[in-house]
Amino acid sequence: MSRVRVKVTGDFACWTRPENKVERVSYECMTPSAARNILDAICWRPEMRWVVSRIEVLNPVVFHALRRNEVQSKASLDDLRRWMQEPGGFQPLVAGAGSAEVTQRNTLALRNVAYVIEAYPHVYQPNQDNHPTKYISMLNRRVEKGQCFHRPSLGCREFAAEFEPASEHDRPLPSLNIDLGLMLYDVMFREDGNMAVFFQAQVREGVLDTRPENAFPDESVRKEVLACSYRH
Repeated sequence: MSRVRVKVTGDFACWTRPENKVERVSYECMTPSAARNILDAICWRPEMRWVVSRIEVLNPVVFHALRRNEVQSKASLDDLRRWMQEPGGFQPLVAGAGSAEVTQRNTLALRNVAYVIEAYPHVYQPNQDNHPTKYISMLNRRVEKGQCFHRPSLGCREFAAEFEPASEHDRPLPSLNIDLGLMLYDVMFREDGNMAVFFQAQVREGVLDTRPENAFPDESVRKEVLACSYRH
């Protein structure tokens, strides 16, 4: 099966462990859902989804502690509607000094990261005019031109990602072997409610194997994940 290979780099990244939501602590490697979101930012189509099969870690794992001002609340839909009706009277949430909404939180992020994402398109209703190779060519063209629908990020919106075609010189770290524990694979969007799906993640010789057949040996579970994950 033909696949795409995209190199992603950045100064900082944070792939937050689910057990550390307030004081964020990053995984040592990108999660499959984050990798899929990066590809979606570059080339998304409603009739398909990207299935990440492999994530290669190119740079050594270096943690970096950050402290940031964050807001404690979210802007409500009612606030946004009032802003649309009366733009002059809208009061945005502010995380600056002296704000009642501000709170300081620590983040244990990664520094100077580089990955190669390998993926293939899962087409919901393939036919002669709607073939996986169509989307592979489409994404490769956009990567070569640096085009994206919105700027991809590395876990947090302020950690912007650079992307380019992967080359034969991009090799994973052979000495990197880590058991990451439970990692978010993706979210299943179902009529009876959304459900997060996790798998046992292991980095072996710098490679995180995220193939569905490896993450979900049960075929029925695997089919449901592919059918429900991120379908619009």
